[in-house]
Amino acid sequence: MSRKKCLAERILWIVVLFFSLMLIIAIIAPMLNPKNVWIPAFFGLAYPYLAAITLVGAIIICFFSFKKSIIPILIFLLGIGPCRHSFHFSGSRNHFSEQEKDVKILSQNVHLFGVYNNDGELTLDSVQQLIHDEKPDIACFQEFYNQDKVSNSTIEDFTEAGLFGNFYVRPYSKVGKDGYFGMITFSRFPIIAKGEVSNPAKSGKKICAIWCDVVIKTDTVRVYNIHLQSIGFTSTEESLFDEKSENQEELEYKSKSTVRKLKRAFVNRSLQVEALYSHIKECRYPTFLVGDFNDTPVSYTYRKLRHNVRDAFLDSGPWGMGKTYNGPFPSVRIDYIFYPAIYDAAGFTVHNKKYSDHLPITCRFKKLK
Repeated sequence: MSRKKCLAERILWIVVLFFSLMLIIAIIAPMLNPKNVWIPAFFGLAYPYLAAITLVGAIIICFFSFKKSIIPILIFLLGIGPCRHSFHFSGSRNHFSEQEKDVKILSQNVHLFGVYNNDGELTLDSVQQLIHDEKPDIACFQEFYNQDKVSNSTIEDFTEAGLFGNFYVRPYSKVGKDGYFGMITFSRFPIIAKGEVSNPAKSGKKICAIWCDVVIKTDTVRVYNIHLQSIGFTSTEESLFDEKSENQEELEYKSKSTVRKLKRAFVNRSLQVEALYSHIKECRYPTFLVGDFNDTPVSYTYRKLRHNVRDAFLDSGPWGMGKTYNGPFPSVRIDYIFYPAIYDAAGFTVHNKKYSDHLPITCRFKKLK
């Protein structure tokens, strides 16, 4: 082997080993509470890319030295669990029809119906059309904007569009004189109890979830509508991803701002997850966990909340990553429908409706006999 070829092999080996070590950190990240140690959460966020680089690098090294490829391959195999949470390798399961289902659930962060969009175009009609087309039995919305709490005209439009007989809404914050935005759950089934989960983090929102006990046929289930801490990026951080700045000081400032906001989000979400998990443990009914978790499948959030429930996307979704984020950053899956094991899932769908920075998701469920 020539000296140049030998040097190239060594450099490649060092690079692949470096990414393999980062992959190890990503793999263990879900087991570590960001409140105690937050740095691994960054690596968990990058898991799909670290896993892909490690695998490709291992394959290339294999042509030079099979022995050296063993380490990155073993590390990649060590992360099969996170890989299975991030990627769905089989096709969508539609083994029972709309007519056979017991309940169909829709969820979306509607981003205040675009009230703050630069183009000024509201998306309320688009969401109502989605409800009309999909005909969900339960619809959970985050960042729901009601411009007039006195008349509740926006809510009435939604109840008519979905033929919903019941709803429960809790505001996060006021908008203008009579408006607010918050979380709302609509249901065609009776709601016999309802409440909220307080936000223990100092993030501005008073609540991180609302819950409704819903009677489906003769069974009572609890539906949690969840919205966990977002990162809160502004145009400053967004420009770090889509611009090539020649100013080193500006680049450093944007990078530090991005890291600070990510750290705050990781820590605040962990506090919210702990509060939510404690609340769920006290529930005596089967539970559906629905909404915008603002975290990936390789995270403390996902691991903690999925403890006793199933992931509808992994059980019945299409092939791939099921990306639900529609913003300016790399697309990931951060919106979920978790369901109790006494139900079966079919037809999980991520709808290609890009009027919000989150894509809507639906799934239908049938109780097992």
